[in-house]
Amino acid sequence: MLIIWKALVTYLDNNLRQGKSINIRKFGAFTYDIATELPKLANRTISSDADLFAQRATRKHVHHLKAVFVVDKDLQSHLIRYKGKEEITPARSQRSIYQQGFRMVYANPVPIAAACSMGKDVVNDTLNTIFLAIKDLIKQDYNISLQFGFANVQFNNRNLKTYFASHMTRELSDKDFENRMRRMNSPVAQMWKTNTQLEFNKSQLGTLIKKPNHHVTEALMQKTNALRLMSLDMSSAAMHGKTQMVFGRRETQK
Repeated sequence: MLIIWKALVTYLDNNLRQGKSINIRKFGAFTYDIATELPKLANRTISSDADLFAQRATRKHVHHLKAVFVVDKDLQSHLIRYKGKEEITPARSQRSIYQQGFRMVYANPVPIAAACSMGKDVVNDTLNTIFLAIKDLIKQDYNISLQFGFANVQFNNRNLKTYFASHMTRELSDKDFENRMRRMNSPVAQMWKTNTQLEFNKSQLGTLIKKPNHHVTEALMQKTNALRLMSLDMSSAAMHGKTQMVFGRRETQK
């Protein structure tokens, strides 16, 4: 269970650093509150130390992000002391959390299972059990502190408080983070040529635990299958020879 939780935290951290929002079913969503200001006018200073590209990036930095946690409605009903203040202000027509959050995706158990070398159903049932246990503990008036690495979610006395790490706040306030908010920076042709399996094996999630060599494992599996087929052939040959001997004895008796 601990390795699954660690893989979940790593998966959430990687997606948030890529400018995506993550929704965890029956728990809540980690997303951004975006404040947009008007474009800034150019104020070029003639100096040898002035960097034109840095000034241009500063002027383009018009979207200011703040990391927030939006609790699930099912879990919020048990937080009687939670003020229920909206962390984000969506349009009235946007009722789903996937419409409210910026580039919202759901917590996919498949990459988490691949990082843990476990089955998808095992990881999915484990995560559902963890968040169901959190709900039951809140109903029993227990205090819970969940460490996600990039954030700390605390449930104290039927109240909710979220504290984000300082490195996450600094990274979101950087002017270069706005480039990660785009859907894609590279050409579409490069996406089709990318080996996703190789990229996953090199990622932080893919190197979470040490995995056996794929080529060695495949070679051993092929050898095992060859021995299995060989044993079947030998067994069938032995049975065929025994049948011929029995038939030969019967013919001699006649």
